[in-house]
Amino acid sequence: MFSIDGPGRATALWDMVDGPMPRGLLGVGDPDLHVVDGVATMFLGGFSTTFRNRLYRARPAPGGGMDSARWLIDADARGRARPIVADPPRDGWDRAGMHTPSYVPAVDGRPARIYYTGRATARHYGPRSGYAIGVLEQRGGRWERRDEPVLRGSAPRTSVLEPLVVHHRGRYVMWFQADPNEIGPGELPDYELRVAESADGIAWSAPRVFAGPDEGFFDNAVHRVGDRWVMVLARGANLHNTPRFPDQGLWVATAPEPSPVRTDWTAPVRVLDTDRPGVPAWMARGVYGPALHALEGADGAVLTYTAVRAAPKWPAFNLRRLLRGRAPVVPSPFYLAVGRSRLSGPFPDAAGR
Repeated sequence: MFSIDGPGRATALWDMVDGPMPRGLLGVGDPDLHVVDGVATMFLGGFSTTFRNRLYRARPAPGGGMDSARWLIDADARGRARPIVADPPRDGWDRAGMHTPSYVPAVDGRPARIYYTGRATARHYGPRSGYAIGVLEQRGGRWERRDEPVLRGSAPRTSVLEPLVVHHRGRYVMWFQADPNEIGPGELPDYELRVAESADGIAWSAPRVFAGPDEGFFDNAVHRVGDRWVMVLARGANLHNTPRFPDQGLWVATAPEPSPVRTDWTAPVRVLDTDRPGVPAWMARGVYGPALHALEGADGAVLTYTAVRAAPKWPAFNLRRLLRGRAPVVPSPFYLAVGRSRLSGPFPDAAGR
């Protein structure tokens, strides 16, 4: 039976409302965990104080490791959060912002890469929003953006986003979200989790459906823990506090390989229910964007995710804070945090599936 730290033991690493928040950033999310050059590393999406969605890197505070409660985002000479790559050009397909990084190390003569979601439209959500998936490549110690996306949507699911890419046995596998548009206020989700394969990480096969709208999964994480590959699935948080929204939380499945075939994975088991009483306010509208990494020399794995705070509309929220003697927060349609929990097994081998 899988288990996750109870919501009361979960930690908010960054929180738009209660902090800490690095200088130069209003919010962060989409954590992606890896060990890079022997150092625990987290790639993130962030929303800057200049109102730009950019990609960032964080590492544990001195003395910390993958399970650290304190991470530091790379900073420039002025102490402000430093993005890992320059903004796209004004005519770029991703000109409106970059988020949801998915790192893949250098392999088979190909450079290290970060796959990401790029937004072409001023609108973040609703029918006029539009997303595609692109990639950065590391060359000479610098991240370079490829001019064109590696994956676009098609009608009726014209937006693709939330890439999760792994390389295994000579092939790349990408899970991603395909939807008509990012849902806005009052809209219920119509999520389809898809999967595609590639020999070189640039040209991708025709995608297949991994989880349909009936299951409602928004995105996922995949990582080897012990003798099994573990997948954590999220349904997508209730960003706009829409009535009758599907149940929120996290689910876990396992497989002997990171297979694109759904039947190779066990049935998902729910490990987190953010709709239950007693859930901290900073995750009460649900979580998404999970990341998973095995803990060396310890049972289980560290699990990070983006969490959405239970909060009324901005004026009422800030009035309530002022009445309690607390400083107001920057206006936002929703308030995000990056959370951390511990996922425990057992994670059986293939014979114990």
